[in-house]
Amino acid sequence: MVATPVRPFLEGKKLNKIEKNKAAKDGLLVGSQLEEFAAAGWENVDETDLQLRLKWYGMFWRPKTPGRFMLRLRLPNGIVSASQLNVIASLIARYGDGGSGDITTRQNIQLRGVLLEDLPDILGRLREAGITSLQSGFDNPRNVTGNPLAGIDPAEILDTRPHCQAQQDLLTNSGEGSFEFSNLPRKWNTAVAGAKHNFLLHNDIVFHPVEKDGVLGFAVWVGGVLSSQLNAYAVPLNAWIPLEEAPRMTDTVVKIWRDNGERNKRPRGRFRFYLDAVGVETFRSMVVERFGPLADDPGSAFNDRPALIYGIHPQKQEGFYYAGLHVPVGRLTAATLQELARLAEAYGDGEVRLTEDQNVIIPGIAAARIKAFKAEPLLQRFPLQPGAVSSGTVSCTGSTYCGFALTNTKDQALAIAEQLDAELTLPEEVRIHWTGCPNSCGQAYMGGIGLTGGKARTEDGMVEGYDICVGGQQGGEHKLGKLFRKGVPTAAVKDVVKDLLVDCYGATPKRGKAAAAKAEPPVEGGKDPFSRFMNAISG
Repeated sequence: MVATPVRPFLEGKKLNKIEKNKAAKDGLLVGSQLEEFAAAGWENVDETDLQLRLKWYGMFWRPKTPGRFMLRLRLPNGIVSASQLNVIASLIARYGDGGSGDITTRQNIQLRGVLLEDLPDILGRLREAGITSLQSGFDNPRNVTGNPLAGIDPAEILDTRPHCQAQQDLLTNSGEGSFEFSNLPRKWNTAVAGAKHNFLLHNDIVFHPVEKDGVLGFAVWVGGVLSSQLNAYAVPLNAWIPLEEAPRMTDTVVKIWRDNGERNKRPRGRFRFYLDAVGVETFRSMVVERFGPLADDPGSAFNDRPALIYGIHPQKQEGFYYAGLHVPVGRLTAATLQELARLAEAYGDGEVRLTEDQNVIIPGIAAARIKAFKAEPLLQRFPLQPGAVSSGTVSCTGSTYCGFALTNTKDQALAIAEQLDAELTLPEEVRIHWTGCPNSCGQAYMGGIGLTGGKARTEDGMVEGYDICVGGQQGGEHKLGKLFRKGVPTAAVKDVVKDLLVDCYGATPKRGKAAAAKAEPPVEGGKDPFSRFMNAISG
C-alpha cells in the first residue's frame, strides 16, 4: 500500500476526530484493500474504513440499510451515454426491489442497495464504461456541473463539456485519484456556466463566460454555500481569465483554502467561512500571489428566466430537437434506466443529459421522429409536460435511505405535488425544494418555496415537520429564501404550501373556467413573493 502523503498544511493545527482519521490514512488508500473488504464482508471491515474512507470511492455506508450501500458516480456536466446507462441499470438490477438510482442536484446519479462484496466488480465495470466514482463523497471535490444543453443550446455562449471534463481531470487526476485534493477541510463544488440562463451561484467556484476586449474568457465567482450553518450565493472575485486557465484557477483557489481552512470546528470548515474571515479583497490578493496578475471582471450577466427544458425544443443544429422529460423527484429503476437508454439510441444521438432539478434531456431527435417519440409509453411516466407544481419540485434522498434526513422528503414531495397539481392552476412554474435536514442537499433556500426537515411541536408532543422559507430566486435578481414558518407538522405542510402558491404565486383553484375567472387576483406589492405574502397577511 502507498504511504499516506505528508501533509505540511496540517502541521501545528488543532484537528478534530475526523481530521485525525484523514491524516492517519488518506481515503484514497483503501483502493488497494477493496478486494480484501469484499471478501471479509462489511461486518469485519474496520469501522473508520467502512463508514469514512470508502466514501473516497463513492461508497456510502447507510445505517438505515445496514449492509446495503449507496454508490455515487461522477458524471461531469451530467452527460451519460446510452451504453453507460445500460451498465448502470445492470448494476442495480441485481438487487431487485432494493436497487434503484437517483438523479442528484449535481447532475449526477447515485445507486441504492449496493453490496460491498460487489464493489470491486462494479468499479471495474464502471471503469470499462468510462465512468468513475472516485472522490465523489465527503471532503473531496464533487461532480463538476455545467450547462445540461451544452453543445445544443441555441442560447449558449460556450460549450461547457470540455471545460467540465478539464476540471474533473484536474480534481481527480484524470480519474486515477488526486492526493492533492483528497484531504480538503470539507466538500468542494465546481461549476462552469455556458449561457446566461445557467444559474450556478450555489457552488464554491463558478466560471461564467464573458467577453473582455473582444476575447471570450471566464469571470470567476467564489464562495457559494448551502449548509446547516450558512446559506449564501457566490460573490465575484473581480477576476477575468482566459478560458484555458480555468483549471489552474481552481487549483489555486482550492489549495489556498486547503492549506488554511478550518480543521477543528467542522461546521465551519466550508470555504465560504474562510472567505468571509479573510475578506474577498485579501483573498484575491492571495490568489494573485500564486496565480499571477488578474484582469478585472468586465461584468457577468444572468437571465431571470431559465432555459426551456420540458417538452420538445429546437437545437442549435437545424432540423434537430431535444426532449425534456420530467422524472418525478429524480427516482429511477433499472427498467426506466434501460428505457431511457433505448429512447436515446432509437430517437436521439445516443446520449442523455441530467439536470440539476433531477430531470433528463434526450438530444438529437430528428424532426421526422418526434411524433413517434411522443407516443412512447415511458413518456406517460416521465412526461414532457408535467403539472406546474410537479415540474418545479426538487427533493433530496430523504429518510428512506439517508441517516441524516429527519423526514421522508421524496415520498412526501411527490404526493403533495400530485395533489396540488390536481387542485391548482399556476401561471408559471414555481421551484419547490425539499431537503430532509439542515445540510440542505435539496437546496431549500434556492426555492421559491423551500422546506427543511426537522421537528414540530403539537399538542400531542413533538412530531416530524418542516421549516418553510419563501422567496428564493435564481437568475438576474437572485436571492435566498427567507424563513416564513418554523416547525410546521408534516400533516399540515400541504395546506401551507397551497396557501403560499395562491397568495405569493398567483395560483387559482381548479373549479372550472367561470369560477377561476372570479378568483381573487394575486396580492400586489412588488416582485418579491415574500413581500407580497407579508403584505397579504398584514393587510
